[in-house]
Amino acid sequence: MMSLKFQLIYKYFFGLLSFFTIFSYYIWNIVTAGEVNGVYKGNYELYTIEYFTTFTLLSNVLVQFWFIYAAINYKQEGKTKILSHTTANSFATIITVTLIVYNGILIPVDGFPSHPFSIFVTLIDHALVPLAFILYVNLFMSNKEKISLQNFFINKFWIQFVMVLSYCIFAMIRGELRFNSGDYYFNESENVNLLYPYFFLDVHHVGPGGIPGIGWFFIAFFGIIGLLVGFSFLYNFINNKVIEKEYYKKINTIT
Repeated sequence: MMSLKFQLIYKYFFGLLSFFTIFSYYIWNIVTAGEVNGVYKGNYELYTIEYFTTFTLLSNVLVQFWFIYAAINYKQEGKTKILSHTTANSFATIITVTLIVYNGILIPVDGFPSHPFSIFVTLIDHALVPLAFILYVNLFMSNKEKISLQNFFINKFWIQFVMVLSYCIFAMIRGELRFNSGDYYFNESENVNLLYPYFFLDVHHVGPGGIPGIGWFFIAFFGIIGLLVGFSFLYNFINNKVIEKEYYKKINTIT
């Protein structure tokens, strides 16, 4: 049966695993310099900015932060705003979007990594840890309360919506600045495109399948909004069912 010890080990393990893989991969790329020289023209500063400002990485940082913070402050799990199950569900929804977009769109378009370390990091941060977080929040998190689907959507959906929208605005503004900065960030003859972190945000050029960039932008925008709405409802529905189960009542009794 679930115990406080298991919860602590679970959170520390996956939180620290995500932390070390993300930062060790950054350091590895800095040391080997292969990607820095090949993609970023030897510009370590640009590589660093790009690495730490992708939505895929930032959403993983949210997960690792929550895991570690919840492990350290385990007595407050489910009782404070940061550790509330509504915030955790919002983070779970965001990492779900990342999981689907990365594995369902970005990998088919860009290809799966070939280097063993890149494969390891991809599997950890874009499959294992996101799934572990989704499972923990929905099935094992302590002190959850029942919230109606309507109330959750009206009062809590704004959290993930604002976070995703804010990132989109940031990426689009930066992309426009880069687009108007000459050929350093975009050089078709050299196959260089550093305007936007993802191809579906690049409104200036034709994307995969011959679809114009503006078309991909609207496809991605409405698709991601649909995923946010759908999984927000789904995870809250699961939450309301789980807290009625006998095993979950025992979790709260133990913790």
